[in-house]
Amino acid sequence: MEKYLRECIDSILCQTYNDFELLLIDDGSTDTSGQICDAYAKKDKRVRVFHKPNGGLSSARNYGIDNAYGDWIIFVDSDDLWSDNDCLTKLHEVSAHYNLDILRFEYKGVDEHLISLNLKKHNKADIQGKVLSNYEMVKFAIAGEWFAWLYFIKKDIIDNIRFDESVKFQEDIDFYSRLFATKELRCGYIDQDFYLYRKRESSITTTPKIENLRGSFNLCDVFYKQSLRIKDDKLKALYLYNSVMMYYWALGTLSESPYFETHKKIIKALSIAELHIKTKDRLKSARIEKKYLIFIKPHPYISVKLLHFKNLLVSILKR
Repeated sequence: MEKYLRECIDSILCQTYNDFELLLIDDGSTDTSGQICDAYAKKDKRVRVFHKPNGGLSSARNYGIDNAYGDWIIFVDSDDLWSDNDCLTKLHEVSAHYNLDILRFEYKGVDEHLISLNLKKHNKADIQGKVLSNYEMVKFAIAGEWFAWLYFIKKDIIDNIRFDESVKFQEDIDFYSRLFATKELRCGYIDQDFYLYRKRESSITTTPKIENLRGSFNLCDVFYKQSLRIKDDKLKALYLYNSVMMYYWALGTLSESPYFETHKKIIKALSIAELHIKTKDRLKSARIEKKYLIFIKPHPYISVKLLHFKNLLVSILKR
C-alpha cells in the first residue's frame, strides 16, 4: 500500500478536530509501508505504529481495537482517504448532540486517481436528525452496504466483539451483524460523503476467489444464528430475510463470469447443496418475495443456470 499510504494518513492528520490517536497497523507488509508509518510517528505524537506478522485484514482491525485508548473508533483502509478536513468534528458533534452509540456516514466511490465513479446511492435523507433503532439502522441506513469504515463507534459498545479472523471476505457484514444483534443501540445517520473508497482492480474485494464465495454463503448461517437471539420482531424478521437472500445473492455471483464456467465444481467444493436444504427450511419463516423463489427453491445447479440465463436476457434487452 506504499503507493496510497501517505495520501491516506495526510487526510487524517489534517483534521480540524485534533484530540485523536491514529493507530497504524503494519500487518507484515513487504514494501516500504512500515517505514512510511514510522516516519509519520516521528513527526506527529498522535501516531502510534504497530508492526506485526501478517494475519489479514480482520487481524489488523482487531489489533487496533485491542490497543486503542480512545472512546470512539473509526476504521480506515490504507488505500482510501477522508474527503473533508472537518469529518471528525462533524461526527463528534452529531454523536454528542443525539447521545449516540454509533453513527453511520456515507462514501463516494472513486478510481485510483480519485475520479468519481458515480456509483448508485440510496436516498436516505429522511432518516437524518433522529435516533434510530437497530432495525432502522440495518434496514435503512446500512441498506445492504456494511463497509467497516462507515461508522463512528463508541469503543465500549464493541465490548468483546471482534472480527472473525477466519473470515477473509465480507468480514464487515459478519462483525456488524453480530454487533447489532447483541444489544440495543442508539444509532444515527448523517448523509455526507466523508470517505473516498478507492475501487482498485487488484483489491481484495474485486479479485475473484472461491474463498470469497465461501464467505458470502457462510453469512447465511451467521444471519440465521443471530436471528435466534434477537428479541425485536422486526429486526429478527430482517435477519431471517438476509439469511435467505445472502444465499440468493451469492448464487448470483456464481452465475456470472468468471465463476459460471466452473460453477458445478464450486457448488460441490463449498457443499452448497447442504446449505440449499437449510435455506429451503428457513423459507418457512422468512418473508421472501415470490420473484426470488424460482431461483431459491431448485437445486443450486439449476438455480445458477437460471440466474445466468436471466443475466443474458437482461443484457440482450438493454442493447
